[in-house]
Amino acid sequence: MAHEISALIICSDRLEEVTRCLASLSKLGDQLHEVLLLKNAPKQPWRDNCFDSVPAGVRNRLQIISTDKQVFPTTGRNMLAAQATGSVYLFLDDDSLVLERKGIEDGLHILKNEPTIGSIAYPQSTEDGKLGPYMQPAPVEHPCFTCGFMTCAALTRADVYHQIGGFQDLLQMAHEENEFCKRQWDAGFAVLYLPERCICHNPSPNARNSRQRAKLNARNIWYQAVLHEPIWMLTLSFTPRVLQGARYLRQANDWTDGDWQPLLKEALADLCRDLPLLWKARKPLKLRTIRRWQHMKKHFPPFNTTSAKSSPSNSPSTLIEYAHC
Repeated sequence: MAHEISALIICSDRLEEVTRCLASLSKLGDQLHEVLLLKNAPKQPWRDNCFDSVPAGVRNRLQIISTDKQVFPTTGRNMLAAQATGSVYLFLDDDSLVLERKGIEDGLHILKNEPTIGSIAYPQSTEDGKLGPYMQPAPVEHPCFTCGFMTCAALTRADVYHQIGGFQDLLQMAHEENEFCKRQWDAGFAVLYLPERCICHNPSPNARNSRQRAKLNARNIWYQAVLHEPIWMLTLSFTPRVLQGARYLRQANDWTDGDWQPLLKEALADLCRDLPLLWKARKPLKLRTIRRWQHMKKHFPPFNTTSAKSSPSNSPSTLIEYAHC
């Protein structure tokens, strides 16, 4: 499993945070194949030799890709993946930290030996290895199948990523991981949650736009419905989803300061602008994928990691049958 991981990271104006992130990758040792860092049009110029403090084993594998115009995370990750050469992508936010190697090794082993698993989701931990006080891929302490991952802490097989077309650029950010994982499940590749605290994510308030994020949280639920629901379902669900988005914005006072109506108007204007592109990209999901997705919101089918470790690479364990049910 040596030299398999391409670490993919996007950074604009969190230079201090990303320096710590890069330094933490030294814990991966010879598992690390390369590090691709998108220098995403920062407002403040980066210092010369700004990564001199990063261990040489990481710095020698670092490739910085620059863009003159700031791009959204979906586009940025697709740009990085287009140049990555590792067999597995490690998605990290620029304010993530690798805490320990074992959890990553366990995920790599499963991806190598279970051909019907496409991604590994990890919890968002604090630096002392506790669960962070925010949303997690699954609220359980056992390995299980789950809806999706978060790109602050996840592994994905490169071949699966490219087979299903990467992240959906039209979403920009917010719920893009869920949309990606819905397509992954639809293609027959499961998402597995490992509860090991091997990656820290303490979201930095620096360079984050809470109002923009709130708008995209509401809007992208509508976008996903257009992209993936069968016509009969879209006809029934779309108006309630718009009302749900308005209700969410009205209640998200911490992010909107109560000034939510302009954000709703912006979201609706975005939808009108992007509807032809969404319709062109539309690919309805199988009904069994939609049913499975709804089931996994409340139920977390366990996965036997012991069976995975003992099964040969060409013989997926019987528990992976859940991915095909």
